[in-house]
Amino acid sequence: MQKQRITHMFCWVPAAWSAVRGQSRRDPEDGPVAACDVPKIHDGVTKLYARVATDPHGEFHFHRGADYASTLLNYDRTELGAIPATSTDSFAGVGNPHIIDVVRPGEVVLDVGSGAGTDLLLAARQVGAGGRAIGVEMTTEMLERCRSSITESGLQHVEVRQGDAEHLPIADDSIDAVISNGVLSLVPNKERALREISRVLRPGGRLLLADIALTSRLGRMLSSSVDLWALCVGGALREEEFIDLLTTVGFQDVRTTHRFDCIKGTSGEFLARRLGVRSINLYAKKPETEEFRSASGLATVERVLGQ
Repeated sequence: MQKQRITHMFCWVPAAWSAVRGQSRRDPEDGPVAACDVPKIHDGVTKLYARVATDPHGEFHFHRGADYASTLLNYDRTELGAIPATSTDSFAGVGNPHIIDVVRPGEVVLDVGSGAGTDLLLAARQVGAGGRAIGVEMTTEMLERCRSSITESGLQHVEVRQGDAEHLPIADDSIDAVISNGVLSLVPNKERALREISRVLRPGGRLLLADIALTSRLGRMLSSSVDLWALCVGGALREEEFIDLLTTVGFQDVRTTHRFDCIKGTSGEFLARRLGVRSINLYAKKPETEEFRSASGLATVERVLGQ
């Protein structure tokens, strides 16, 4: 255990410390991550969360599990206890989408980046047998753990599909509410992901989003660091940038509903605070009118058919 902790610190500290030092000498050309970095970022993120799935009690720079969820993120401990530990042990969310708005019985809910299934199964219990809960997860190990948790739960109106936030395997206008927890900060093309969410939401549908937010912007060099992306920092936006992007994509009534101290007590707390890391809940609503679809900028041929 001690050797694993030392190895973990050697991986985490240099990346974060280089970011802290870089705050005073940012690249003047701040901007999106370069396309050539996307495969490396995807690989780094996938490897990290594969390890969370297969070794949830190992050493990481972030919290996991039901105790963390209930203590720091205001999850209901009784509700967490009603779903399998195979799911909650690998929970690594950063906020709590379930307290943003009520998920109603009979609704169809999509969990983007469902991980081992904690938020997905909670949503399935809320919508009841008359509704449906669908998860989308890109990491094979997480997908397998989520499917095992679904089987163990005994719930019949829940499923998980392999896919990613930028290419959702979901049909147009088929979802009442989208939830997501700590995923958008790991997605290179956030605008594309949000447009995908708008595509699958029915008119008037809600986005209940929890994610990392920074208090200051990283320079281009730092935001292209694979290590910092895997640490959920390199791809994070400032809170106002999140709100602006949601508004630009076409969502209405965009607002922050809660803020959390998800890094409290982690091994990287000191350096994460130097980077201005925190987490937030955001609410957004897709307009009722069909004009929103034409404004989304997605050609029909690009839409992902998800049956």
